[in-house]
Amino acid sequence: MHKIRILTGSVFILLLAVGLEVASQRLLWTDEYFNLTSTLNASYKSLFIGIDQASNSPLFNVIQKLLRDLFSYHPPQEWVEGHWRGTHVFDQVFLRLQSVIFVAAALSALFYYFYRRDSLFVGLYAVAVATTSSIVWVHWTEARPYAVWFSLSLFQILLLLNILEDTSSQNKKKLVYLILVHCLLALSATISAIQIIAAGMVLWMFHRSKALWYLPLVVLPLGICSYYYFNSSHFLFYFVDGPLALISANIPKDRLFIIFISAGILVLRCRFKGWTAQLEMKYLIFLILVLGAFVLELLQLKYGQAPGQRTNLVSSRYLFSLSPVGIVGTVLFSVYLVKAFPSKLWKIAAVLILIGFLFFRAHKTVQQDPVSLVSNFMVF
Repeated sequence: MHKIRILTGSVFILLLAVGLEVASQRLLWTDEYFNLTSTLNASYKSLFIGIDQASNSPLFNVIQKLLRDLFSYHPPQEWVEGHWRGTHVFDQVFLRLQSVIFVAAALSALFYYFYRRDSLFVGLYAVAVATTSSIVWVHWTEARPYAVWFSLSLFQILLLLNILEDTSSQNKKKLVYLILVHCLLALSATISAIQIIAAGMVLWMFHRSKALWYLPLVVLPLGICSYYYFNSSHFLFYFVDGPLALISANIPKDRLFIIFISAGILVLRCRFKGWTAQLEMKYLIFLILVLGAFVLELLQLKYGQAPGQRTNLVSSRYLFSLSPVGIVGTVLFSVYLVKAFPSKLWKIAAVLILIGFLFFRAHKTVQQDPVSLVSNFMVF
């Protein structure tokens, strides 16, 4: 265990260094400037109660204000006056610091979980899967709420897996941690209601916690989401990319292929060995619930409005919590796929195929360096 913690700390430091380096090279873009200037003179109270810009994402803004106050930070005057194209390396890094730290911590937790559960190789594979996701690079070093939302979603999933693995008794400490994460998710994005409900349903099906636990675990965070949803601005949405393209930006098609091929094998095997025996089956239900809810939400947005009404573009970043769902699913089902083959030769073949998929995704990602990746995802 001591070795795992040392290696996890090393992974965190490495990821932190990479994130800070990328943050120092990327100029702030329009939304980052707007987020900063629109909340610059806001009070903590106004940010929490939701009367300022980005009021449905108060957590990021409160943390950013806390850091600004703690270090007596003030942005360059030219930025405040609306001249946003100046290069200020320190300011770029400082404003993106919480995003960089959150993502480095979340990916380190991903490494720790799969290293402890399976092996060092699987832990490294998990980090490789995460860092070959183009959309992760886009939002990792951005002074916007998306990186925090991604990180909390990943923490939620890892806690959920830990609780579902604990079949001996209810682990109250982990449930308390999950309650905290759910409340923070509710303060990060109102659409987090989808993954909060999905986690509650899976726990109800398989963990059988006492009913009172679901008040702070599900009802309280849903109440927080509802408050910010009804007190924030509402827009009419339009699409440039279709729902499938938006989903595949967060869970690429090759990873969906790995997940559902492995899931098909799992379902066939569980038919004879019991449906609830496998952690992968429990996670598959969670994944389907989250994915299905996002699909329904996208369809409602696309076909539920009058033609010609165009106000706000539906971007892949609005589905960013799907990315950690797909990352964990890819790793979990990759491991299952290898273990499912009885022959050593078939296991080796499966590992080589999975590595091939990983290199294919890495090639797609490094065709553009992390600094320029932003140009293909952001909408100005």
